[in-house]
Amino acid sequence: MLSGIKVKKRDGRIELLDISKIQKYTSAACKDLENVDQSELELDAKIQFRDGISTEEIQQTLIKTAVDKIDVDRPNWTFVAARLFLYDLYHKVSRWTGYIHLREYFKRGEKEGRIVLGLKEKYDLDDLNDYIKPERDLQFTYLGIKTLYDRYLLKDKQNNPIELPQHMFMAIAMFLAQNEKNRQEWAKKFYDILSKFEVMAATPTLSNARTPRHQLSSCFLKGTLVKSIDKEIPIDEIKEGDFVLTHNK
Repeated sequence: MLSGIKVKKRDGRIELLDISKIQKYTSAACKDLENVDQSELELDAKIQFRDGISTEEIQQTLIKTAVDKIDVDRPNWTFVAARLFLYDLYHKVSRWTGYIHLREYFKRGEKEGRIVLGLKEKYDLDDLNDYIKPERDLQFTYLGIKTLYDRYLLKDKQNNPIELPQHMFMAIAMFLAQNEKNRQEWAKKFYDILSKFEVMAATPTLSNARTPRHQLSSCFLKGTLVKSIDKEIPIDEIKEGDFVLTHNK
């Protein structure tokens, strides 16, 4: 029944539908998780295969199916949904080559104007690249990875993601450690506590550390001077509707 159906790949190529490729992803998404079932996921997805269907549409249908199954009695479906979401993210960022070298990640971020210049030169990137643990992505729940994607992962000018979670954690760690005496080792320590979810940084740090706009503060002391359009005024005198400068550019 499905013979002859063609699918559209993310790069625009057209090829024959291969069900085994779909099953490879659903199998990996359910691996070692209790009370979830690969066949149930595939059947309940009710994918309406048609000539010209995109592989991205197939992936999004599987993600939605897994999300709809998340329940207090079957909580592991959140990890199935998260894994499927991650597979989609890997395709978007690196065309499923997995984690590229940290150096290439920095070069791309710098080219897009999203990563601050000069940070990577302070470190032994080969050493830090080897220290990255991609398997820690599997800790994410669906809500966790979706929130990270929506709010914190760096995007290009077309709003396409250019960053994967472990690269983000390492780049933040490098930014935080850059003024330490032994910055290489401190970057590893910061990376570990962030990527293991032992401590999670506040929104300004997750959003801005590693970028040219590196304002990391969540709270300010009374009396802190803030730049308005024409002068500096204490932060406690700021009123609703006032314009303030949050970045230099």
